[in-house]
Amino acid sequence: MIELVDLVNSSGEVVKTAVDRAKSRDYDDLFMQIVIVVISNGLDELLIHERSSSKTVDRNKVDHVCGGVLSGEKPDEAVRRETMEEVGVELDSLKLVKQGINQYGRYCYLFSATSEQQPKAELDPAEVKWAKYASLDSLNAAKEDGSLEFVDGFFEDIAIAASQN
Repeated sequence: MIELVDLVNSSGEVVKTAVDRAKSRDYDDLFMQIVIVVISNGLDELLIHERSSSKTVDRNKVDHVCGGVLSGEKPDEAVRRETMEEVGVELDSLKLVKQGINQYGRYCYLFSATSEQQPKAELDPAEVKWAKYASLDSLNAAKEDGSLEFVDGFFEDIAIAASQN
């Protein structure tokens, strides 16, 4: 199935619409849009998940909910859709905290949000191995002892989201 995306320039303005996602890197100086959301609950825990081993990028690494913005979709719509698809929770108090080109060469919209819902029990194994809430202290400890491996920018995204709330 072909997934269509819109490409933007470095200012985030849509320049090319309905491009096959698989060919999104074929356009010089244009960027596929993605969303990332740092989700917390009322217990100061963060919703995290481990990416599937079938993913082409950052397989088996711990991540926030993230994904591509589909053609014609707004970033806030994409983040709500991706969150429901990946972990099955609805978001509250969604806030855009940063946007721009990230280290992966994508135009990234970083959001923060809250949710009191637990991740769904039945996750799509092609997307996510497991999902849970964890404290920042436990995530830092897991990074230090090597028990979990994290995507690039994981902790930086948490810091940015926290500084904007």
